[in-house]
Amino acid sequence: MYGQFLDPQNVSNSVWALATMHMDGDEYLPMAMLARLEELVRVKMDEFIPQGVSNCIWGFASLNKNKGLELRPDTVSRFGDGIVRLASGFKSMELSNIVWAIASMNLSGLSGGLPREVMVALDDAMCRSIASDPDTFSSQSVANTLWAAGNAPDVVTLSPRLMDALASVSCDKFHTFTPQGMTNTIWGFACNGHHPGDELMDKMREAWKRSGHTYIVTELANILWAFHVLKTYPGPECLAVVGERMLTLTDEDLHVQTLANMMYSFAQFEHLPGRATMDRVEDLCARAFRSADVGEPGSVTPASNSLSNLIWAFGVLKYKPSEEFFAAFDAVVSSTLGDFNDQGVSNVLFTYANLNHNPGAQLLDALARRCADFISVYAPQGVANTVWAWVVLDGAKYPPPALLQLYAERISKTRDEDFSKIDRVQLFQSHLALKQFSNHDGELLSGEMLRSCERAWMEVSAGNLTISAIHRDVSETLTRMGIPHEIEFLTSDGLFSVDIALRGRKVAIEVDGPSHFFANKRRERMGADLLRAALMQSKGWTVRSRFSFFSSLFSLFSLFSLFSRPDRTGPEPLVSSSR
Repeated sequence: MYGQFLDPQNVSNSVWALATMHMDGDEYLPMAMLARLEELVRVKMDEFIPQGVSNCIWGFASLNKNKGLELRPDTVSRFGDGIVRLASGFKSMELSNIVWAIASMNLSGLSGGLPREVMVALDDAMCRSIASDPDTFSSQSVANTLWAAGNAPDVVTLSPRLMDALASVSCDKFHTFTPQGMTNTIWGFACNGHHPGDELMDKMREAWKRSGHTYIVTELANILWAFHVLKTYPGPECLAVVGERMLTLTDEDLHVQTLANMMYSFAQFEHLPGRATMDRVEDLCARAFRSADVGEPGSVTPASNSLSNLIWAFGVLKYKPSEEFFAAFDAVVSSTLGDFNDQGVSNVLFTYANLNHNPGAQLLDALARRCADFISVYAPQGVANTVWAWVVLDGAKYPPPALLQLYAERISKTRDEDFSKIDRVQLFQSHLALKQFSNHDGELLSGEMLRSCERAWMEVSAGNLTISAIHRDVSETLTRMGIPHEIEFLTSDGLFSVDIALRGRKVAIEVDGPSHFFANKRRERMGADLLRAALMQSKGWTVRSRFSFFSSLFSLFSLFSLFSRPDRTGPEPLVSSSR
């Protein structure tokens, strides 16, 4: 009999009051009362006013979020009837509350959810509300609507017309946004792949620079990610603010997933935070890895995608972490490797190679088994990246014969045009290295694929023949010293371009810029350079890299040392780049 005499206003007030009282998710929830109220919603929906519909669906969604309450399909259907009937009468906040509730309860058109016309009616109502009375459509309504669309894009589908209208309101009322509302708004636009226009992005950027040092961690992570997805560079000042803020956030705020997401975004912008920030990132991650590895109480094993994104970001930023970090990282990768997908395995292996970090035979063997598992689903880039990584890490032992055979078979069954030029260059370099260093029999490339990859390699080698100012400086110094040499020449086999080659000797002097070294260890070369040097040395060349961005002056001592040792290799004819 409870509720028999409640009118629609009292029903909606009761649902709203219960949701408000139980907002903190306490243990007690009057389920019998809620079931009766839900029944009254179904019976009396045709009598509800717009505010009653909004309050009821918001209240049930709040209880669903905090207590796991689920609506019956026929209740959801009746809410849909009420929304469509009253669409033109909702106020802006009521509209955004309804959209928030639909997203929170994931009321899609599947399994008795809301039909498509309900969202169409809401979309149209919001467009009309903004057009007719934009002053009443608050920044909070904008943020709630876009948050809903971002969290449940398959449920809350917003039209381009509404997205543009929300962007316009956001610009007009930007000064009323809270940091959370602002970052939720840009995050929602990014989730839906809708660029809100340069004016709003500029306002976001200015607010970020001005107030970013006060943002909480989710706000920082969301705005970083959104700018990346929307292909908008935030600028070095904004990125520096994030790095500085990371130094003042608590350890509890910066768990591995958050750090991985933030580093991934930094990598997209090719921005390496300052040394103190990176030291903290390393320390927090390493401690979390060790805790998870030994099963400390309260520890959480990092997700595989967080691990692969984190190490990938380090590789892109050319940042080589400490041996202590690697030890902890390798251990947690070993224990979770079964959870990695093909992209994750590829990213970890490729970055190990770029960072010139060999994690040891046990983990390499496990990675080899995972590569074999994924060989049939690897994209062409994944094939090229992983096989190249193997030869950088240990071309004598890896890939093992069975995996090498799988690579060869997969490559032979893949169309030449499916491999990018970079892929083919990597494959040819790997082929050369395996022929030179591998302890195993077997060919990676053959036939037309071999010829195609070789052509790509030759094109890149010839295309790299550029003479920079520092090349000329070094060349002029050599000339003044009376040392005969050639600048930017190809070796006779056409496989390598040499910055400076000493005439009559197989001595190559590489004049390298910062891209060849780690950003935080500026005298240590990356894996790609080490493989190239190893291949040249296998051809009888002596490779010297005495001249880099550290100094534009030629080291006299280095030069004299080249001539003070007998050259055990005979001269190789040099081929001019103008041939």
